[in-house]
Amino acid sequence: MIPSILSIFLDYHCNFECKHCSVGSSPRTKYPMPEEVMTKAIDGAHELASIAVVVFTGGEPTLRMPVLVRGIERVRDAGYLSRVVTNAWWATTPEKARATVAKLQAAGLQELNTSYDDFHAPFISVDRIVNMVRAALEANLRVAVGVIADPRSVFNADRVRAELCTGLSMTMAELEAAVYILEDFPTPTGTGASLDVSALNAGAKMEMGCPEVIKTLSVHPDGTVKACCGHTQFYSKDLTLGSLHEESLTQMVERGRQNLVYWLVHMMGPKRILAQLGVSGTYSSICHACHVLFAQHRDQLIRHVEANLNELFANEVLLSDNVRRTAEVVIQNKEAILRSFKRLHESESRDSRDKHRLPVLA
Repeated sequence: MIPSILSIFLDYHCNFECKHCSVGSSPRTKYPMPEEVMTKAIDGAHELASIAVVVFTGGEPTLRMPVLVRGIERVRDAGYLSRVVTNAWWATTPEKARATVAKLQAAGLQELNTSYDDFHAPFISVDRIVNMVRAALEANLRVAVGVIADPRSVFNADRVRAELCTGLSMTMAELEAAVYILEDFPTPTGTGASLDVSALNAGAKMEMGCPEVIKTLSVHPDGTVKACCGHTQFYSKDLTLGSLHEESLTQMVERGRQNLVYWLVHMMGPKRILAQLGVSGTYSSICHACHVLFAQHRDQLIRHVEANLNELFANEVLLSDNVRRTAEVVIQNKEAILRSFKRLHESESRDSRDKHRLPVLA
């Protein structure tokens, strides 16, 4: 549980109202982060030598463009990689997309992420995703596109890849080398609490521990810091590490590392914990199982941990078989992981070449 990502929620406000949104964002949801909280989070990250990436998310962070730009500049000056997660509403034309990307890149941005699927389609055409990806690639930014993986979807990952290939005049191999497509099932929390995910099963992934516990620290508009990046964080007080108004990130992380429940989620995974409690079920994601654990079985969990404290610590933390279970999942997904590694290697090689390019005089 080593923190490497600092995720900053600039606002819960969004100009979309996607039916699967775990944050509960909408045009009516307005909770802007005071700029001093953003600054305090970025400046405080230097106490944690392992932090490498600062993410600006929401809501829609580009709706607060001046604050976002100043945040990226501060991240650049601190020596971290910066990432923006956006719905790409601003990429109405190729020219406007290039202008926005140029503004973000000038501030120091290095990576741009977006999403597209059936949940986003009512609010934006896929052409804007194409415009954003094109502008980002032209600027040599790293690019990722998230897609909800549901066999019932019209805009599934294959459709999104095809649209990008057509719009960018790229072959599938070229697209795979340039753009990371991330597929995931929806998690029934927030606006998406009533989603029917009964047919969606994350399968072998559920046998792994959760890698995000304390690895990602999420900072929210009121200054609270959560112990993960995921969907359960908004609806479970147990995943709140503390407040930036009261203590440092280092103090919160050190206290979190002493929390046995965090260690169990990290080493066992929430599904296996639920099984120990006698709760069976299928889950669309680790976050879904985590939400069920903390929202529906919290008291039972606490009693179980208190009654089996030493045994759980010894068998599930010190002598955990998490490495073996993770290895089994890796073997099962070998080809997908190799493709992902190839994309990462090619992206890093491109970045390395770019560093040695001669400056161009306009």
